[in-house]
Amino acid sequence: MSFSFSAVLDVAIGLFFVFLLTSLICSQINDRIQAALRMRAKGLEDGLRRFITSDFTVKDQAGNDQKLRDLIYANPLIKAVEREDGWMTQWLDNNPRLRGLLRSKEKVLGIPNKTFALTLFNILVPNPENGETTVHALKNAVETWNTDLPIRAPLLSILSTANNKIDTARENLEQWYDLTMKKTTELYQAHMWRMALAIGLALSILLNVDTVSIGVSLWNDPTLRSALVAEAGSYAQATPEKQAALDKLNALNLPIGWTAILRPKPCLFPTDWFTKPQPGKQNPVPLSDPCSPPAVPTRDYVLKLFGWLVTALAGAQGAPFWFDLLRKLTSR
Repeated sequence: MSFSFSAVLDVAIGLFFVFLLTSLICSQINDRIQAALRMRAKGLEDGLRRFITSDFTVKDQAGNDQKLRDLIYANPLIKAVEREDGWMTQWLDNNPRLRGLLRSKEKVLGIPNKTFALTLFNILVPNPENGETTVHALKNAVETWNTDLPIRAPLLSILSTANNKIDTARENLEQWYDLTMKKTTELYQAHMWRMALAIGLALSILLNVDTVSIGVSLWNDPTLRSALVAEAGSYAQATPEKQAALDKLNALNLPIGWTAILRPKPCLFPTDWFTKPQPGKQNPVPLSDPCSPPAVPTRDYVLKLFGWLVTALAGAQGAPFWFDLLRKLTSR
């Protein structure tokens, strides 16, 4: 087939459509795993420990040493934002042998900035004089904390620059907390990207979604290419649904999936791993062992692995990226 810019663009649209569907499937699996294992709660807990509480102790209302993190989670204001677990998480939590799979014992997925500020003030000054918390009382309480506590220095700075106005101190603390949670989110997203990459690689191998094979098929088959471009254009104008992504991917007439053949021994071998090499134009290579796979050049193995890896990277990129790109290309 001669080179054509239009054909190259159509192949790209077809591949991006496959990447979008793969991303939706990966996202659905990722969401289920995150929810089941309380991974978002773990991300919040790690952020609090790294940027706010560490593992240092402070004095509680009774004068006993308690970890600041535990005091935050035990506060009624924080308990009020706990999420109810799904049935899978509840089942894991009730099974002593499987409880270790849960990433966090906490059920809080996120803490609003106002809730955090009020909680921290309540921990610092649980019984304010005349029922009113003052900046001076907060500052005196913070100065008793361990100097290595991550939040101590920024909190003292916030209180020292509040001009003794409790509302100013609270607002500045909320802004600082938002910046801290932004860093926490970035760390969590980096971890989730690595997880999405692992899911994408497992999915590409399990479903045999090979970018190289799909790209070659689209380049060599104008009819298939045109049909897929039309399907992608129609799909890009709607709202992508995670639940229907797998069915849509299976419905495409592409070299996706595995087939197997039952041989005399009997044994199973995937027939669409590679095109079997042929000494002539018609006759397949005879096998001395009916169960042995055909001889395949090393280059084909490398291309297969490369195709899976590209699919995995595309799936980890996220559905919004591919959906926006696909919509721009199909609306040309």
